[in-house]
Amino acid sequence: MNIFSNHKVIIWILAGSLIVILSILGSLIYHTGVESEEVITQAGCSSSCMMLFDELDLDASQQREIENILDQFRDTSATLVSELRQCRLALMEELQNDNPDSLEIILLSEELGSFQARMTMLASSQYLHIKTICTPDQRQKLSNVYCDLFGCPRLEKGQGQGQQRPCRGDQ
Repeated sequence: MNIFSNHKVIIWILAGSLIVILSILGSLIYHTGVESEEVITQAGCSSSCMMLFDELDLDASQQREIENILDQFRDTSATLVSELRQCRLALMEELQNDNPDSLEIILLSEELGSFQARMTMLASSQYLHIKTICTPDQRQKLSNVYCDLFGCPRLEKGQGQGQQRPCRGDQ
């Protein structure tokens, strides 16, 4: 009996092809799964979050802590942003009326101020939480990021101390 008969050769070739195909399929499934997980983990952090990580040069444990802090504030800030947007829309609708009600404009403006104050308090609280996990050098960079966020000039270390703050009404 010949070991290499036609049928046995074909079976060995098919078996080898099957092994190669299964290996390729396994590799594709593995690499697709790994890439999907990386995309999912990055999706939780927005572009501003990534900018903050880059700006502060955070290590992995600091990044995790900041992601937790940002997650804590995300729901509250999203609600406030939505309410702020609705209030601005109501104000614009009132302003566009042929005969706008000045009392309604005043009430909506005060409500907008209240929402803006809550947003500022939320951002300040977030800043203080993040500041606790930063090194002194990172704190200065964090301060600069929040100065940009608040629309004020960046303060160098020690600048602005001992000066009166005009927003407190003592102008």
